[in-house]
Amino acid sequence: MRLWICLLLVFCTGIHAKTRVEILADAAYPPYSWQEGDEVKGIYADIVRAVVADMKEYDVVIKAVPWRRGLSMIEKGQGFAIFPPYYNPESRPWMWPYSQPLFDEQVVVMCGSAVTVNAPSAKFPADYSGLRFGVNAGFIIGGDDFWRAVEDKKVDLEEAKSNRENMLKIVRGRIDCTVNDRLSIFYELLKMIENKQLAVSDVALLKEGPVISTEQGFLGYSRKGEFPYKQAFIEQFDKELYLLKKRDGVRIIVERYLGKSPR
Repeated sequence: MRLWICLLLVFCTGIHAKTRVEILADAAYPPYSWQEGDEVKGIYADIVRAVVADMKEYDVVIKAVPWRRGLSMIEKGQGFAIFPPYYNPESRPWMWPYSQPLFDEQVVVMCGSAVTVNAPSAKFPADYSGLRFGVNAGFIIGGDDFWRAVEDKKVDLEEAKSNRENMLKIVRGRIDCTVNDRLSIFYELLKMIENKQLAVSDVALLKEGPVISTEQGFLGYSRKGEFPYKQAFIEQFDKELYLLKKRDGVRIIVERYLGKSPR
């Protein structure tokens, strides 16, 4: 009898065991995704948590990593999925498929105030020849024309770990401009002022330029690796994301970080 009870317990435990799934996250992209101590915070992190909360058969762990390292892990099949890449299947053929979009981002040009060409009506990147740009390492952002200008050496490019580093470089005159999501840039500036890394007066040394594009952040999956649960996870994740959006859950998450939009 004792043997049967032991076998029954093992069998039942096996039925209810959850599948552990590790999802990688950008460690330095506030307010969307960043690491604070051992915790991963941000809009995208909270969206993913809200989605997987109803996926009871999975034990989902979110792990923050430097963006370039995370992309390398996805490329090699060492990581299952990562957020929040933009949709770039041609540049990243090793990442497929993508989830349904998590959120829309608005990409802008931010330059030092001395860059007179940087105005909302400026043509990007044609009007920015000869300038030095900073971008977050591993980001494919700014559009094809921008990257052709980099290849043709019409603009110089430096990589940085984060928006914070790029903002400091602009203020200190080490680069001229950066391109990134507008909310992310301004959120980072606010935090830098709060942490006394920038003075309020330093903001006058920055100038916002044109909107380049509207991009969407996704959960991107690795083409490689052995993940037997992949297809089932993808289908359920998209279903639960749709339901979260339908009940206005994404808007509620965004407002926790950015406040309510005026109506």
